[in-house]
Amino acid sequence: MKKQQTQTGRAAACYELLEVLSHRQLPVVCEIPEDIHKILALRSASLLEADSDPIVVLRSGERKIARIVVTRITAEGRAACLAYSAMTVPAWRR
Repeated sequence: MKKQQTQTGRAAACYELLEVLSHRQLPVVCEIPEDIHKILALRSASLLEADSDPIVVLRSGERKIARIVVTRITAEGRAACLAYSAMTVPAWRR
């Protein structure tokens, strides 16, 4: 159950970022590692398009992307954003 909650929390965080991005003028440059991971997940789900710097392998073996640029939110991304917004609106506001 705890793993499912963690996955749900990660998905919600991705959708929250997608919603924020949908209100911003594109392109948007991101250098925050946590947000870069979310953008990569959203890109792999075809909810947005983004160009990233090459992966750099650090001495520790960790892989890092220094910067990613969100260039477009896809039609699927806009639909997902609307659906997520509808789910998170309190019942009294609907």
